[in-house]
Amino acid sequence: MEACKNTDREVWRERHGDYYADSIHVTESGGIGINVGGRVLVAPVQRWHEAGMKLFTVDEKLPRWRWRLAMWLLG
Repeated sequence: MEACKNTDREVWRERHGDYYADSIHVTESGGIGINVGGRVLVAPVQRWHEAGMKLFTVDEKLPRWRWRLAMWLLG
């Protein structure tokens, strides 16, 4: 029965009480899980930061499409 136990701690849910809503959780081992549309990515906080720096860093040396994407995402 232990294999079915959910040990994740939920941090945020788009719609409270909606099991299918997008959400963020922390795993027992400290990974950050992000669920969007029923697909969950889990990674250590350092990997999330690394991914964000690669995608969101606004750097004039980035290829033009990445710079424009970063500016659009940052709003």
